[in-house]
Amino acid sequence: MLRKNKEKRGCFASLIWIPIAIVVMFCIAGYGMSQGINVPGILSSGFNVISKGEHANSSDVGKLFGRFIPKSESSETGNSSSKTSGVKSDAFSYSPLPFENHKLMVNGDLDSLGRATYGHIRLKYSDKPQDDRESKINVDPVGWHNYRFKYEDESGKVKKAYLMNRGHLIGYQFSGLNSEIKNLLPMTRYLNAGTMSDSKTDANNPNGMLYYENALANWLKKNQNMYLDYCVVANYTDNELVPRTVTLYWTSFDENGTQYGVELSEAGLATSDGNVSSVTLQNVSKNANINYLDGTATSNY
Repeated sequence: MLRKNKEKRGCFASLIWIPIAIVVMFCIAGYGMSQGINVPGILSSGFNVISKGEHANSSDVGKLFGRFIPKSESSETGNSSSKTSGVKSDAFSYSPLPFENHKLMVNGDLDSLGRATYGHIRLKYSDKPQDDRESKINVDPVGWHNYRFKYEDESGKVKKAYLMNRGHLIGYQFSGLNSEIKNLLPMTRYLNAGTMSDSKTDANNPNGMLYYENALANWLKKNQNMYLDYCVVANYTDNELVPRTVTLYWTSFDENGTQYGVELSEAGLATSDGNVSSVTLQNVSKNANINYLDGTATSNY
């Protein structure tokens, strides 16, 4: 008698899970259809699992559940608007902004330490800002300090200049943003302008962001019917307030959303992976020792 009661309870418990499983599968199927996934075959496999104990096809189930699982590889490379190429690193996965035939600027949220994270823009040449940039930035990113240190210029003369800029992730010549805190981080003058001098710039130095910004601006001017997709990411180590490097990514689209690579006359240190080019630049200055944890620094002179 005791054995029969256990069997009844076991059967009853099994029956309870069947409607629960069906409800869960319908909820997931509803989400899948809202995302444009064809799910009847997947549901059929699922019901077989419930009713017959069969193994569902993992590739079919993956089509539905893949939306919830982070991709371990970059998206496919191709020239079709439905297959856009991207690049994945350990810290950040770059993918172009979903294509629409207009300008779009996205600033990543500040993280828990108040640090800027990334900037991402899609624009044509005609979308570049027309107004002159304001002379001053009126907000300070975390980790920024207003040091003036000595440095030695190209002729061997010792001068003084500001070590750190309040640098833009997406430069003003693309974004039109000057004092947006989500677009600002502590950036050495050398990284920002290609030189330690604060009275001039060096757009010919491939270790500086200006080199690539100007090259991309020139590309836009020569390809005025194309869209540039450009993303800059700040790379921090643990809780350090100053990023040790920044990574620039770029690709392009025509007005129909077909993706192409960007051919620069001078690529500098950049490399390409399919239609996407990228470069990682060091946030350093040889005239200073920088404490990346809080942004303090000491002079080498």
